[in-house]
Amino acid sequence: MENRLVVGAMDTAECIVGEQLRSHLDSIEPEEMETSVTEVDDFESGLKDLSSGKLDIFAVPATETLGATESISSLGCQVIGARAPRRPSMVLVSPDRLMYQPKSAIIVSGSDLVRRQLLRARSDLAVISPEAVEDAVEGSELPADPSDWARWLGALLSEGKIDGFVISRTEYETSDQSERRHTLLPFPKERGGPHFLPKPFSDLIAIICRAGFPSRMAQIVTEPEGNTALWVQSRIMGDLADSFGDTIGIQVRHRQVGGLLRQAEEDRDIVLEQACHDPEGEISEDEVRVEIRMETISADGTRTLALERLIRRSEFQHATISLLLDWGRLVKETTREVPRDHPTDDEAPSFLR
Repeated sequence: MENRLVVGAMDTAECIVGEQLRSHLDSIEPEEMETSVTEVDDFESGLKDLSSGKLDIFAVPATETLGATESISSLGCQVIGARAPRRPSMVLVSPDRLMYQPKSAIIVSGSDLVRRQLLRARSDLAVISPEAVEDAVEGSELPADPSDWARWLGALLSEGKIDGFVISRTEYETSDQSERRHTLLPFPKERGGPHFLPKPFSDLIAIICRAGFPSRMAQIVTEPEGNTALWVQSRIMGDLADSFGDTIGIQVRHRQVGGLLRQAEEDRDIVLEQACHDPEGEISEDEVRVEIRMETISADGTRTLALERLIRRSEFQHATISLLLDWGRLVKETTREVPRDHPTDDEAPSFLR
């Protein structure tokens, strides 16, 4: 039907796509158009239904599109944009906040990035993966299905065998957790406090359509900020070495100049304030800025390699390429062997190990 839009949605444990799409479509109520959202079990079957015309749009967690460009295009489809993340930050499930955890508290996280971020904030914690719980906690047995890990960890927490665990906000809500949660924010409430950049593509929903899909229709389900975040993160992840797959944190978002100026004033950040001026020194609030932040952390959490960019939206694609060149230089420099000043000197490890 010409006046009907059929959307396929693929959910994962960390991103409930269907619920977000239904809420959005119900709120906009497109004129003279009937919309429906149907659940799709897996990525391959969803692409086939989209290619055959059973679906008009296929919405998936953006992680599914990484490395899938060839399979998508081979079926005559393409990624046309994305919806901006709503809740990309992870949460610590524990009766105590991170900085109030007892010394040597056992905190469990399935993400290598999050474990390193936790050690950066508190080097005295015992931060372990779910697979290591069996060795660290007597009488515990890892469930075979990862979707059951959140409830299993919740039970261990209630029994006092662990002190906390980190999961996504969606996993927290869908696993019926009764313990308090504490959001691991990308910006600390107090300057200099611990921060936690989200994992790549966190809570980012990619929109796939058949080639030639009307742009007017695409604008119904995509968002400018989501489109920017998907483009930037896809370029970054496509350029990075595989070794960074689970140890890189990325945040891409649109920022209004007014908000940036207020933040600069509160933090007394001269560099941020100057970034809001044009070459003539005037403040222009006409164009949205794109903020790109990325970091990786050493295994023990003691060393961080990070880059940030704040650019005009019209320049973000060129700025992303420049950022990747700078990142490559930083990684090369910080992972090289440190030369000895004298043959008798001890070997010095690289900055980022």
